[in-house]
Amino acid sequence: MTQEIFPNQPFLWQGSILLSMAKSGYTLASFATPEPGGYVWQNWAFQTLIALGARNIQGPGTLNLFGYPSASGIRHEIDAAGIKDVAIVIEAKDQQHSVSKEQIDSFHGRTLDYFEAAVQQGFTLDLHRMMWGTGAIDSRVRRYAARLGITLIGNDRIPIPVLLAGADDWNATEWLSDRDLGDLVLLGERACRPLRASRMNQSIFYNYPLDLWTERDLDDLEYIHELASNQLQEWTDYIDPLHFEKYAEKCLYQVSA
Repeated sequence: MTQEIFPNQPFLWQGSILLSMAKSGYTLASFATPEPGGYVWQNWAFQTLIALGARNIQGPGTLNLFGYPSASGIRHEIDAAGIKDVAIVIEAKDQQHSVSKEQIDSFHGRTLDYFEAAVQQGFTLDLHRMMWGTGAIDSRVRRYAARLGITLIGNDRIPIPVLLAGADDWNATEWLSDRDLGDLVLLGERACRPLRASRMNQSIFYNYPLDLWTERDLDDLEYIHELASNQLQEWTDYIDPLHFEKYAEKCLYQVSA
């Protein structure tokens, strides 16, 4: 059954495709950066979805989303997409600098165009959106993406889905305080929320993730993301040295097989 993020039904980050794709993108970007050119990085996202056992998988250059055309009729390219516990679409940017605001705008527009048409034709799943980058992410860009519900992956911080999965562990308080864990879950899940639509009678209502954020909220998200990333990294290095390096090695084997 597809999971949804509701206040009374917590999302299960442990075992989710969101966790696996975020951790794979982060570790590959950090310890196994591909040759430049873009195609290899896009293909790694595609191959990771295959290795995870997703269905309805799409690879680089696909001009639809799960078989649905766009609402506008424009044939946008999709780098990678698949469905497991949830539906996810990936944009993969292989570049030394941060993912940019313009690239986020483009990805947001393309996925929204596809999502609207898919829902009109009976698609009932939420759509999670993630961008894989190979460099550090500018803090202003992180804030911008959070408002749109787009999860950014770079090589400078442990991604939010990985932190949220860690917060679900019984030993989470060994690396983050109860109060900070509460803030991480509250703000982190809001930053990763999907495109969602609901039906009432004959009408369709879209729920675009553009509200709920104040400047203070975004400041708090930046603070808790950096803090949690640093402390989980230190704790992991202590209990399982080279954990992320070993995970990158496993991912590299999967995408190169």
